[in-house]
Amino acid sequence: MKKKIFVQILLTILILIIFFIVYQKYFKKVSNLNVTEIEEESTNQENNLVNITYDSIDKKGRKYIITAESGTFNDEEPELIYMSNVNAEIILQDGSIIYIESLNAEYNTSNYDTKFQKEVKLKFLEHNIFCNNLNIFLSSDKFFKDNLLEAYNDLTYKNLDIIMLADKIEIDLLTKNTKIFNYKDKVQIKKKKLNGNN
Repeated sequence: MKKKIFVQILLTILILIIFFIVYQKYFKKVSNLNVTEIEEESTNQENNLVNITYDSIDKKGRKYIITAESGTFNDEEPELIYMSNVNAEIILQDGSIIYIESLNAEYNTSNYDTKFQKEVKLKFLEHNIFCNNLNIFLSSDKFFKDNLLEAYNDLTYKNLDIIMLADKIEIDLLTKNTKIFNYKDKVQIKKKKLNGNN
């Protein structure tokens, strides 16, 4: 009799464990935009974070991953994290990846907007951008609200053929079209030398 009760209890526990695993994997309700994963290695009393990672994905499969060595936030604006030594990746639908590095960034945890600052480097296909400010406008409901990335302040743009100095550059993340602005003078373009020729 005891053996029969033990087997029933064991089977009940096994069924509950299987139900829990299946529920977690397949039935747990997920919002339209997967909740941002946050990995924070350590936190201290002064609202400082170390080794931060935020990972977001939208309904269309586009991903945004941002990491930083450290960050701070204050109680008045807890959704803003001021990051240091920042790396980010935007993985588009076609699999192409935009890589971004900067010394600082202001990251909004509620809408994912990010303002990269100081020694910003962007690499996207054959495009390389160096500047002091780069903004990405995201949205929790559409992820890429304006599908827009804008870079400005001490801006240098390089690709396989040219080096260009301008005031501002905008890249449409869907069409990959680029707009270049110069507000004072003409855009300065230098062709790279190919095999010793201009």
